[in-house]
Amino acid sequence: MTGRLKPRVDMLPSQTSFAGFIPNPGIDWPKDHEPALARVFAQNTINIAAPPEVVWKQLVDCMRWPNWYSFCSDVSILRDGPLLGPTSQFRFKTLGFYFEPEIVRYEPFRLLVWSAKGPAGTSGAHAWYIEPTSSGCHLVTEESQRGLLLSIIGHRTRKRLLTAHDEWLRALKVLAEKS
Repeated sequence: MTGRLKPRVDMLPSQTSFAGFIPNPGIDWPKDHEPALARVFAQNTINIAAPPEVVWKQLVDCMRWPNWYSFCSDVSILRDGPLLGPTSQFRFKTLGFYFEPEIVRYEPFRLLVWSAKGPAGTSGAHAWYIEPTSSGCHLVTEESQRGLLLSIIGHRTRKRLLTAHDEWLRALKVLAEKS
């Protein structure tokens, strides 16, 4: 042993950041958060028996997220509310951390993307992509994160994101299908 940390090959972005997932081509990522540059990439999908407009209405009403998404609390709109819009910035706590995302892509009933700085020099972007189907819509949520810290904790971070985003989608499905 030389006393140096051995790099974790399983965390190199060029090899496994997608972990078998193919980023949705309908998502227009911010330049610095494209999945190919990510240390962590997470993707979850679900079919919802409700039209895109109903799902969108729940997504842009971030102040209500804590009512139905357990991994979210302390939400406030910092700019351009009360619903998320093309130039909004908001604050919320998720997975133990506070974030202040800014909306960077906003196409009603189709695409919502925000980006934010995270702890210890990390940053990320989160995307929601809604595809209409004959029975409602197919909802894709993806997250791309960068930063040196993620070379150490990326695997755990990815697992936590997949779990939390799965719950977010399931709760959104229940809510939208009740509307």
